[in-house]
Amino acid sequence: MAQSMLFALALAAGAVLPQVDTTTVATGLKHPWSMAFLPGGDFLVSEKEGGFVRVTADGTKFPIAGMPSDIDNVRQTRADNSGLFDVVLHPDFLQNRRLYFSYASKDPTGSTTRLSTALLVDDGLVDIQVLFDATPRSGERFHYGGGLLIDRHRRLYLTVGERHYHERDNPPMPAAQDPASRHGKIYRFTLDGQPAAGNPDFGADAVPGLYATGIRAAQGLAQASDSDRIWMSEHGPVGGDEINILRPRANYGWPVKTAGVYRDREYNPQSLPGAIYTAPAWIWKDRTVAPTGLTVYSGSQFPQWRGDLIMTGLGSGHLMRVDLDGERVVGVDYLIGGTRFRNVKQAADGNLYALTDEPEGRILRLERKASTEISPTR
Repeated sequence: MAQSMLFALALAAGAVLPQVDTTTVATGLKHPWSMAFLPGGDFLVSEKEGGFVRVTADGTKFPIAGMPSDIDNVRQTRADNSGLFDVVLHPDFLQNRRLYFSYASKDPTGSTTRLSTALLVDDGLVDIQVLFDATPRSGERFHYGGGLLIDRHRRLYLTVGERHYHERDNPPMPAAQDPASRHGKIYRFTLDGQPAAGNPDFGADAVPGLYATGIRAAQGLAQASDSDRIWMSEHGPVGGDEINILRPRANYGWPVKTAGVYRDREYNPQSLPGAIYTAPAWIWKDRTVAPTGLTVYSGSQFPQWRGDLIMTGLGSGHLMRVDLDGERVVGVDYLIGGTRFRNVKQAADGNLYALTDEPEGRILRLERKASTEISPTR
């Protein structure tokens, strides 16, 4: 039987195709959320239920001192989304030691998505500065967003979720549709935290730095080093997970437009007058993958993947390859299953590393499988 037919039958049956092996680099991480690659080869890992940890190539862990005291990093329920989120290094990190990070910031009035910057010096944070708070704060602990990206033009992007678990908790004009609300948005800043030049105009009452609207719970952002195209992952409600291309002034529709099912089945959201909605590049209709981190692959170990997205999923427990043809998603290849994968990053040497969302979370390095496996081609 031809390999293409074998692949079609396997995918139709929902099988995970074992195209890669993994090597465990480190374990014992507290639900790791993201990582950055430090000069010299160490990993800087953000733990959702902990803080920053520097991890060496042999798996030795060194906690980072000086973490902000307002991080809401104690999980109350399995659905609790609060904690420490993304981390990215300044393009000149080798010279200035500056990094950017996002987290759920708490005080007596509630919690919010906070974007901060600091210097990493001798395994400690110093000169911590708050750049943005997605106020007002809320007692809900859901849909913070927190995804970060510094693009190749040195602009800083932040995702902020709408913060509502139940759709009915939205105001009459849903938060994600209201340009004056800080929730349910994508922002673009300078590296000093100011609105970036060339940002779209959403009107006099719009939040400064606003770049796109209609977001439910986006976490992942990725860009190839030779392209201005930015990809974004987005959680649907019940079903309807998405992959989007980030565009200025785009309205991604939530909660007016979704391929998923509302948790509140009778919910009927108000539309923004004159709104034009941007369609997703890909929708999962047959399963919930809960897409999180993603990266555009450019390494040499898996040449057939170059230019494609490698993406992680919590709900289905998969590491995925998203087959791209320009701005078109050709299909999704499920590489590894059975584990809640939180994020995946490509190091400067081309190696891919994935984080598992577990109480004893792991850093895994992806390896080319020695045996011949079924592998789809365009």
